[in-house]
Amino acid sequence: MPRRRNRVQEGLVRPIRYEPMLFSQSTRSFLSALVLVTPLWAFAETSEKQEVHAKDYLVGASLVSSTAHIGTGERKTSLKPVWYFQLGPVRVSRSQGSTLLGAGRRSGETGLSTELLAAQDWNIGLSLRVNNGRTFDNDPLFVGLPDIPATLRARVSARRPVGERWSWYASMDQDILGKGGGLRAGGGVNYRYPVSDATHLDFGLSAGWADARYMKTQFGITPEAAQRVGRAPYHLGSGWEGIQAGVKFTTALSQRWVVFGGVDLSRLQGDAARSPLVGRPITHAFNLGLAYRNRRD
Repeated sequence: MPRRRNRVQEGLVRPIRYEPMLFSQSTRSFLSALVLVTPLWAFAETSEKQEVHAKDYLVGASLVSSTAHIGTGERKTSLKPVWYFQLGPVRVSRSQGSTLLGAGRRSGETGLSTELLAAQDWNIGLSLRVNNGRTFDNDPLFVGLPDIPATLRARVSARRPVGERWSWYASMDQDILGKGGGLRAGGGVNYRYPVSDATHLDFGLSAGWADARYMKTQFGITPEAAQRVGRAPYHLGSGWEGIQAGVKFTTALSQRWVVFGGVDLSRLQGDAARSPLVGRPITHAFNLGLAYRNRRD
């Protein structure tokens, strides 16, 4: 009786490569503890200056036109809210709210955030961000693939100026709900060019890395999902996700009104760019908005 060969030996099916997600559980526990403890500790350190800043707020909206890496990559245009407000040492921000509040002042993190350390030009902060997930229900190419659930990410970041115009930052964020979001890390540099007292341009360049769990969730196709939609499985491990570049402008029309906008480019790298889910390895986005802020003494 002839020996039967399996499909993996014949090269018909690419074998699954399982790669461990290093530090995922310990990192999640560490960040979760910071989320619980930091607001209490920061509140105890609130100074008179922070009490004044607790009255800060900003509201506005921006018109955004963008394409996406995943799926058909069709251009979408939408009106998105922008806001910022502060409750003691804790700030709540969406989009560019923390930056727009004081053109020319130091900016904070997006989402729910607070500062862990702000001394000698160092700014180390913690923030929580909602990741809205993804669905293929309206994508004709990949309808039937499983949705990515929404989750909550905890982010630790460090920023420091280099001279009067340059600054650098590094960050790490973790899915703390265990929804398959994994761990990401990244960093970048920014250059601010003051056009006038009321207007400045910000140029940025950044890069991001992600662990195997994040990459598989965002760019992989499991054998079960592949069989369901009639496509080949795609497996990938940890690695560089992509690089981003952008230029933004901010103009203070008055003490209370700010107009802003910009252009952002994003390019996927390595295995992420080669994923069959990717319709556009390079994407771009434009935005233009207006915001109202309270006047700070």
